[in-house]
Amino acid sequence: MKNIKSPEELLKYMDLINYGFVDEEKKIYQDDDFEQNVFSKWRLSSPERLLKVKYGHCFDQVELEREWFTNKYPIHTYYMMFLLPYENPFSTHTFLVYEDNHKYYLFEHSDYFNRGIHEYNSLDELLEKEIKHHLEYNLKNNKMTDEEQKSLVIYEYQKPEYNIDMIEFINNILENGKRIR
Repeated sequence: MKNIKSPEELLKYMDLINYGFVDEEKKIYQDDDFEQNVFSKWRLSSPERLLKVKYGHCFDQVELEREWFTNKYPIHTYYMMFLLPYENPFSTHTFLVYEDNHKYYLFEHSDYFNRGIHEYNSLDELLEKEIKHHLEYNLKNNKMTDEEQKSLVIYEYQKPEYNIDMIEFINNILENGKRIR
């Protein structure tokens, strides 16, 4: 990664990472296995571990992105979830935004259908586009009431500790992150 000179080079480099995760016993989880096991067997990978195992979902990939972007560009990392008082099937997502020349850029690798570097004139414009995209994805895969759709929240969060589980990751964001929607 030390030879990567631009966000575009980083995005191409990250194509070596597959969506999923590898547990402590080195078992690979993708697709249905991923969904069924992410809460019990996933741990947040350090960038070094992610590059070694080559499997990670958005939470892991954002930390690799954070490592490369830090000290090169101002960055923001965000977490989206449907905050409801009951367990639900709706997806969560993390993503990284960087600033350059008074513009905001969504750097997206883990979301295959939105992969790329997307330029925006304002942070509000970028976040509204991500909200729309996340809602559309969830509506395509789930039935949602109006109340459930309105429960989508976004938190800006700082670098978490590595090797934490899903509940610890989410709780860290809810307790220490800054709710912006």
